[in-house]
Amino acid sequence: MSEGKESSLLVHFQPGELIFTAGEEGHHAYIIESGQVDIFVTTTGKDVSFKTLAKGDVFGEMAVIDASPRSASARALTETCCVVISSEQISDRIEASDPVVKLLVSRLLDHIRSLNTGVSQAAMPGSDLPESSLTSSSPFFPHQPVLEKMRLESELLDAIATNAFVPHYQPLVDLETEEILGFEFLIRWESPTRGWVSPAMFINTAEETSLIRPIGRWVLENACADLNRLNQALTNTLANPVENRPPLFISVNVSARQFQAPQFNEELLEILQRHQIPHSQIKLEVTERVLMEGPSAINIIQQCRQLGFHLALDDFGTGFSSLTYLAKFEIDSLKIDQYFVRQMLTNRRTLALMKNILAMTRDLEMLSVAEGVETQEELDILRRLGCQVGQGYLFGKPLPFESAKNLLLDNYRYSSGPTVKVLRGCEFESNVPLQTSSSS
Repeated sequence: MSEGKESSLLVHFQPGELIFTAGEEGHHAYIIESGQVDIFVTTTGKDVSFKTLAKGDVFGEMAVIDASPRSASARALTETCCVVISSEQISDRIEASDPVVKLLVSRLLDHIRSLNTGVSQAAMPGSDLPESSLTSSSPFFPHQPVLEKMRLESELLDAIATNAFVPHYQPLVDLETEEILGFEFLIRWESPTRGWVSPAMFINTAEETSLIRPIGRWVLENACADLNRLNQALTNTLANPVENRPPLFISVNVSARQFQAPQFNEELLEILQRHQIPHSQIKLEVTERVLMEGPSAINIIQQCRQLGFHLALDDFGTGFSSLTYLAKFEIDSLKIDQYFVRQMLTNRRTLALMKNILAMTRDLEMLSVAEGVETQEELDILRRLGCQVGQGYLFGKPLPFESAKNLLLDNYRYSSGPTVKVLRGCEFESNVPLQTSSSS
């Protein structure tokens, strides 16, 4: 088969089928899911086997890492299924590693290739080939967690290619009136092999690689498209739209890798222009990790604000939560982590911190948003403390688009009436297993 043309997540080989041959360029590495693979060299017309690999083994990684031709050939001994690992998945990690690690990897590859060459020379007529050299195991044999992460990355690549993600929306509510101001875009993924995958699992994996960039672009595209659909639904459904209500917005999470990409602002502007969305209706949520980039982060944030984007600092109170970030960066709103909302009812120290955080946001003229609001008691305290916006299961779980749209329409219809009953009594539920967190 033509190894360079593979693109699917899983590839199947019949007994005796060549997977790749020595001298070819290496485009992929492979993890064996089932079956056996023979790694061999050919000399004077004779195939000499020196490795037999089975489930869980990785092969073909050397040519991908150092961009050299394959030093050996691979063939399926039995019916075999392999996970394809792209060159980008491997090169991203090599490039991000310490220079000393890169040097050690380079030297180790040289050593392995010299062993392959030694096996080939030893197989020449008249030479004795030691039996141990025929079954030498690869020093690159990885631990199971590493294999699992590589499998997950390959499945994510396939999900991007097949548009397998599902948008969900969680309402952001004015705590005084309980009117829906907007939604946070939350990405969900139903894998054909894993079922619904925890966002914490696949987003963390994507953020460690360049995969977060195409996923982030997918999020922006769908957020803008669905915002248009929501606006159109309000126009078509409501005979007398509520006056003096601010335009609906959608918040999207932006990772540090996205934010630092040279073309981020250009791509963002292009997507908004194509969907004809005003900049003020897309709010960008960033974490402290973005702010830790120093001067480069200040520059990007200033550019975003000059373009008219609202920036929110997500999960405030976790991580380092350095107040110097708030002094250096012009952030528009502060999303207070759900930990403080949970603990303020039983811990007086947490309650004191919450009071001071909210007082600080008022003094800095920032919008205050409480995450993870789940009970009436929490809502009452947040109101007394002067928190402006809430997000949590009390107002709505993350919902697929149609359910979120229906919730929004009912909220608008009753905006001058018993809004609380509409929000609390809604029957729109997602079929996706949800995390205890109200965020992604």
